Amino acid sequence: MSRAKVNFDLPPVKGKEFFTMKKSKALILITLCLFAIDMIAQDAHQVLNQSNIAFTIPEKDLIPESIAYDHAKGDFYIGSTRKGKIVKLSKTGVLSDFVTSRQDGLWMVIGMKIDPTRNILWVCSSEGENLENYSPNDARNGRSAGVFKYDLTTGRLIKKYILDTPGEVHFLNDLAIADNGDVYVTHMFENHAIYKIAHKEDVLTSYYTSDLISYPNGISLSDDDGRLYVSYAEGIAMIDISTGAVQKVSTPDNLKIAYRESIDGLYFYQNSLIGIHPDIKTVQQFFLNESGTAITNSRLKEVNHPMMNNPTTGELVNDTFYYIANAQFGSFSEEGVLFPLDKLFEVCVLKVPVKF
Repeated sequence: MSRAKVNFDLPPVKGKEFFTMKKSKALILITLCLFAIDMIAQDAHQVLNQSNIAFTIPEKDLIPESIAYDHAKGDFYIGSTRKGKIVKLSKTGVLSDFVTSRQDGLWMVIGMKIDPTRNILWVCSSEGENLENYSPNDARNGRSAGVFKYDLTTGRLIKKYILDTPGEVHFLNDLAIADNGDVYVTHMFENHAIYKIAHKEDVLTSYYTSDLISYPNGISLSDDDGRLYVSYAEGIAMIDISTGAVQKVSTPDNLKIAYRESIDGLYFYQNSLIGIHPDIKTVQQFFLNESGTAITNSRLKEVNHPMMNNPTTGELVNDTFYYIANAQFGSFSEEGVLFPLDKLFEVCVLKVPVKF
């Protein structure tokens, strides 16, 4: 909150005028104090406690970014940016490593999605500082990234699609899966782009590149697969799948979804979008117009929940939204060393109803 300097140097007065001036000064002070209190109240952390704890994972140094849900079997998957692995929480509550640390060449595990029709877990993985024992050398080596395709039943790697051009910094962030099996992937850094793995060709190719979408992050398809929504630094963009036309989703004047308020995880739900704002610790639902080109209004679902420490991404399970509450990305020293375990917390997944 910024503070304006107020000058109370008043001209000398006498008698009745002195008392009148003194009263006026007191009223000014009272007014300014009330204004300051109001500003502090607005600036203070708003709290909206509508979420419940769904489950926790005792592995404090997992430093997770992503969560996926198998609608067919009822299992959850959590990806680790620190250990480069994926843990599985079964429907019966059994916790195990689905993919072990650095197996198959995994780096940080970022976005994950499940294709239940084809029994596949799709995983975005990228090199980065969170990864244990990682030593960056971007100028010479760049940073590699890839999409990893796993069999959900066996945990076997089916295929991986790698971007590893020397000197180029790649970061594959999140993905969305169409009913026909096509996969759309956001790519940050080096070039800001959307990649695609078409089901028939099974090759990672550039789908869309433009300055319009800077630092693309969360991504989600409409229920009919006709519209692709992408959260980015300056808001949300919509891509018409049939024509390839791209436009920024318009917002009400009082709605902030850019820069500090920008969105990480993004999810389509009954002609609305669920967005997670990590920097302001908020989960919000955005209601769309009939064409899906504009946000007409919004509703806060969670703000500053006590368990929040860098909320990141989530997963819709019927009419409930599950999301990682405490990625703990800020739990590193200035030298990049992870805090000791007694300074970390169990991974917490919260859930909140989203049905209107």
